[in-house]
Amino acid sequence: MKKTVLVARGRFGLLKVAPLFSTLDGNGLLEPVPVLVVPEGEPGPEASVLAAFGLESRLRRIPVVAGSPVAETAGLMLAFERLFSEVAPDFVVPGGYDNAAVAAAITASRMGIPVVSLEAGLRCYDRSDPEELNRLVIDSVSALHFVSEHSGVYNLINEGFPDDRILFAGNPSIDSLLALIGDVRSSGVLDTLGVEPKQYATVLLDMPIRPETSGNRDRLCTVLESIAATTTLLMPCDTLPEGGLQEAFGSIPGIRVLPMPGTVDLLRVLKESAFVLTDTEEFEPELTVMNVPCLSLRQGTCRPSTVEVGTNVIIGFDEAEILERASVILSGKATDKALIPEKWDGASAKRIAEVLEKAG
Repeated sequence: MKKTVLVARGRFGLLKVAPLFSTLDGNGLLEPVPVLVVPEGEPGPEASVLAAFGLESRLRRIPVVAGSPVAETAGLMLAFERLFSEVAPDFVVPGGYDNAAVAAAITASRMGIPVVSLEAGLRCYDRSDPEELNRLVIDSVSALHFVSEHSGVYNLINEGFPDDRILFAGNPSIDSLLALIGDVRSSGVLDTLGVEPKQYATVLLDMPIRPETSGNRDRLCTVLESIAATTTLLMPCDTLPEGGLQEAFGSIPGIRVLPMPGTVDLLRVLKESAFVLTDTEEFEPELTVMNVPCLSLRQGTCRPSTVEVGTNVIIGFDEAEILERASVILSGKATDKALIPEKWDGASAKRIAEVLEKAG
């Protein structure tokens, strides 16, 4: 039986490839080989998430020692070379666009193994963003380009990719959200945190703090202090290091800096937030599908559908606009319901699997 290696690192990558693993494993036509990159010192995924997709006993793990992006990518390329030589896959599918994803894509391409891009064509047009460079690299070496929204099609065609290799499949992260939504609804995390649904907002900041956010730290502190005077702000983060979010924002009354919850609990926290203020694009699709207002502290997004029909507002660090929009949302006057982008319906993995099975 032909094989497909599915590569993920962390929560973001795993939620992209997990639905495809379940679908391929259920069909029995193309053997999926799930591979998780686990940085030294970081916990692996929660057992409940692995169980939801049938991954408990099937997941291979590749350890990686944290280092510079170049050192980390080089080490992963050597690890993937050994793995691909052993498994001899017919396809390699990177989940996401972090260092693990780009290392897997480059290694597979140099070994003559077809690479499959799961969210091809996403562009924020900011070449200073490492993830943007990784997206460009992964797409450039991919044999098949599955796009999650119409902008991906337009971008790839404008960049000269052949349209017969571009397939509109939808967003696999939404497959994961819908697969977990029952567990999300039953999560008791709000009771643990002592908050009521829609009576708080959530702040999600990249760690380490993005340079743009760090450069606007004083303005952000002023904005958060104003919002926290009217509602509780939850600020989850992966670590609480000295000089991190706790030191930067933890002294502001009304802000609660807390360890990052597990996947299901985090989704519940986000789902019941009055709004989410964030400088990361990671949860824009889920927030749109859950109809949670998202105020993005960025100058753009690689997922314009979340702005065009969804709940996402690109707001940058405009203090007056942030405060105005937060006030409207908290007053209950923001009643517009977002639309869900086309094919964000929980069937993306099925559409991708059908193509891979025929191609294989």
